[in-house]
Amino acid sequence: MSLRNLTDREIDILESVVQQFVLTGDPVGSRTVARARGKILSPATIRNVMADLEEKGFLDHPHTSAGRIPTTKGYRHYVNNLVAMTQLSRNEKALIKKNIREFNGEIDLLLERTLQVLAKVSNLLGVLLTPKFDEGVLEKIDIIHTTTEKVMVILGIKDGIAKTILMEFTNELTRDQLYQIVQLLNERLAGLKIREIKTTYKDRLADLVSESTGLVRLFVESADHLFDFTRYSNVIYSGASNIVNYPEFADAKKFSTLIELFEDKNIIVHMMAKRSSPPQLKITIGDENEEKLVQNCS
Repeated sequence: MSLRNLTDREIDILESVVQQFVLTGDPVGSRTVARARGKILSPATIRNVMADLEEKGFLDHPHTSAGRIPTTKGYRHYVNNLVAMTQLSRNEKALIKKNIREFNGEIDLLLERTLQVLAKVSNLLGVLLTPKFDEGVLEKIDIIHTTTEKVMVILGIKDGIAKTILMEFTNELTRDQLYQIVQLLNERLAGLKIREIKTTYKDRLADLVSESTGLVRLFVESADHLFDFTRYSNVIYSGASNIVNYPEFADAKKFSTLIELFEDKNIIVHMMAKRSSPPQLKITIGDENEEKLVQNCS
């Protein structure tokens, strides 16, 4: 049943019940709705409308309470049809830009800070499933001769992510030699997926290993480390303290369920991986979630 099958009065009451329940976490009674709506309707009238909404599957009536709570169906119609999408404020946009720009492409710091900003702006728990970097495409290799004893290798992954590693290198190296080696490495490896590079780099660079500077040899000997993104593959949380401010988690059982979810990262990985393709905003509510541990959450 869609909202087209509801009266304007039913839609208004459904909106009020959802909003009040989100605020308090407690079943919502007719008097609460009447006060929230400025007593335009009597509690008795509202009670009748709530009973109709319960019969239509939008509200539920816990046995221990006289109030109603939204069902998954009620929440879904509220999200799809009643809740207004708001734009980020100027201050929120400035906060995001300031924090993200500071890290200039460093993967682990960039991901960590992005999550912290998300949790702060939303006042919710932020959960980040790091990308599958093995499926990322190498866009560019840069090598900078930083000192007489070190070179910096920068791997640029498509979409602006970079991995930077310092390596000891004491051989003589002219600017022209460095430029030519970087050009050759990019010709052989740029445009390939990291997964593909890891299994083929030895063959692709075999004829370059004997070049006079020894830099390609160092690159090949370090390639397993250079192209290892394992430590970036993880589930990261931020803003867990925000959760305690929400009334529904005053319930010890619900809170312990959430803790159990934090401890079993495989559930989060499975849940988020299913929602990552295609990349777009997705909202799942209550028992729309296959995972039982999150069926009290959105």
